[in-house]
Amino acid sequence: MTVKQPSRWQSAGSSLLFAGNIFILFLVIFGNRVVLPPWLQVLGRMHPLLLHFPIVLILVAGILTFIRLREPAAEAWKQQLAAVLLLTGALSAVVTVIMGLFLSGEEGYNGSGTLQWHKWSGVSMCWLASLLYWFGQSEKSRPVLQKGGILITAALLVITGHFGADITHGENFVLAPVSPAGKGPQVPFDQALVYEHLVKPVLQEKCMNCHNAGKAKGELAMELPQQLLKGGKSGKLFVAGKPEMSLLMERLHLPLDAKKHMPPAGKPQLTPEEADLLYYWIKGGADFKTKVAALPAKDSLRLLATAMLQPAASTAPVYNFAAADEKLVQKLNNNYRVIYPIALNVAPLVVNCYNKDQFNSKSIEELLPLKKQIIEMHLQKMPVQDADLNIIAQFPELRVLNLSFTNVKGQTLSALAKLPHLESLSLSGTPVTLQQLQVLKTAPALKELYLWNTALTAAELDQLPAVFKQVAIIKGFTDDGKQLLKLNQPLLLNTASVFRSATQLLLKHPIKGVEIRYTTDGSVPDSINSPLFKDSLLLQSNTTIRAIACKKGWYASDPVQFSFYKSSYSPDSVVLLTQPDGSYAGNGAKTLCDGQKGGVDQGNGKWLGYVKEPMTAMLLFKQPVPLQSVSVGILRNINGYIFPPAKIEIWGGADAQHLKLLKRIIPAAGKKDDPAASMEIAAAFPLTTVSCVKLVMEPLLKIPGWHPGKGGRGWAFADEVLLN
Repeated sequence: MTVKQPSRWQSAGSSLLFAGNIFILFLVIFGNRVVLPPWLQVLGRMHPLLLHFPIVLILVAGILTFIRLREPAAEAWKQQLAAVLLLTGALSAVVTVIMGLFLSGEEGYNGSGTLQWHKWSGVSMCWLASLLYWFGQSEKSRPVLQKGGILITAALLVITGHFGADITHGENFVLAPVSPAGKGPQVPFDQALVYEHLVKPVLQEKCMNCHNAGKAKGELAMELPQQLLKGGKSGKLFVAGKPEMSLLMERLHLPLDAKKHMPPAGKPQLTPEEADLLYYWIKGGADFKTKVAALPAKDSLRLLATAMLQPAASTAPVYNFAAADEKLVQKLNNNYRVIYPIALNVAPLVVNCYNKDQFNSKSIEELLPLKKQIIEMHLQKMPVQDADLNIIAQFPELRVLNLSFTNVKGQTLSALAKLPHLESLSLSGTPVTLQQLQVLKTAPALKELYLWNTALTAAELDQLPAVFKQVAIIKGFTDDGKQLLKLNQPLLLNTASVFRSATQLLLKHPIKGVEIRYTTDGSVPDSINSPLFKDSLLLQSNTTIRAIACKKGWYASDPVQFSFYKSSYSPDSVVLLTQPDGSYAGNGAKTLCDGQKGGVDQGNGKWLGYVKEPMTAMLLFKQPVPLQSVSVGILRNINGYIFPPAKIEIWGGADAQHLKLLKRIIPAAGKKDDPAASMEIAAAFPLTTVSCVKLVMEPLLKIPGWHPGKGGRGWAFADEVLLN
């Protein structure tokens, strides 16, 4: 059977196919010397859009190659259809490969690893599909070779797609569903490394999809420690010891819709525990070889790492007993004895007793019908006697027993040693002795023993860990006057930071005998020369207070700062003519006149945020007011894409239809190293009587080139508006 001569368009397509393959060969050899114009970069970025088209066409053509029809005419038609599909598939493969080669030359891709496998398997598949078409049009074509070539092409399609998916979605993306699922670091605690077994898995799962050897976005690869230390185009990834100054943490905490937020929106985000892990790792020096076991026992990174290596869920207790009769539980409940389950719809019960005048031995005996369900008994400050411990010993499921500050003398503690599940026992405030406690060594499940403020001497308390090797001895704190403690900061009692004519500053400290020293000039107060705060302090103007707590024998507290603002008038109503963007809607229009300042936390619900259009607000007064100054509270957080507004305008008049411009302000532009701060933008103007004030605040239209969000719009945030 002779092969039908190709049509004119097939001949043209074959010529294009040949030219395209020659161009691919040119790009493969000289591509690293070619500088692409922007419009060709756009074409290259369309590579993911077109790549599915040749796959379908080539596979369908391949399937037709394996089908034989009995009718000669039908078979000829089928061969012609297969040839057309293969030609179209090869041509689209050529275009797709050219786009891919354009894309691979962009910043963020390099010539190693997965990208090279994807590149060469794709080029090979394209060339093989082209050869199959040309060979199929020859009279010397052999069906066996044609079918073998189709199978090889299909295999190359799978390989190319696999490596392409790895570049786009991360390593082993295609085979992940059938690969063994990891269940966290499977390594003994004493061998676990903070970076290798905790930090690196987080980066692999959430970051390396875009920052790997084949696809280093922003010139940042994260697979090796030296790559992490090197950083990328935007600078170093982190500053060891200073997570608050580290680019990695900054990008993680940007708003989800921010262009530079990492991971990008739509990708799996870090959990709070994973973000905390990175924070404490950087804070601890970002060492790549530190063992978890080498960290201090109370170190935050060690505690977090321990929880991740040894999930608490696996140690959850299991209770193998039936629930108590609900009517019986209700019957035994009264005003002085409360019985309740530890959680909803579970069997274990907790008992709390109150009012020592109503307590006696029967208060415990009456609970014996529930002895198989009660796991906690809190009898602190009740007149429990030594004889009552024999009754308590009849509760076999008891796990926690609190006998602090009871009348127990310790003579019958041996009864408690027989409880098979008792884990926590508190004898604080009782006159128990070291000899009496010895009988508890045989308690099979005891893990905690509370003994502060007992008859035991300091030396005897120090002996207990050797006696109770598997039990935590809680001694409490004894103020012997030798250890100086640091006071906590003074507390502010005022509920509003904005006042009309005057307000009384109210500060207090929970510890008796503490002095509060303060300053109003911005300087740090000291414990000798700074003014002493007494009952209150009258504030009649904008004032910033800095205060410390002081007491003899204690370290002074860290200084605390409070700011107060005077606003002589409050509008009767406020209307927002433009609505805030995103989730930064504060308390609506009331945010501008509720007497509350937003502070430096942009997500606390006390700010109005605008980015798409200016904030336009109307402040309305029932009676005219003489106005000569307006102050607008703003937020500056350069790392959070929040800039000082580009412009603020104050308009005033008798009503909304008769307004004149009172003041236009162009605030100082934000700089690269400006710290986050809550600020006031004040506008003064000649005294004007107004019943209506219009406030217009325009966000920054174009973020400067030194910022990661360069060229985009900046956010503008506003809180309180102060009048006169």
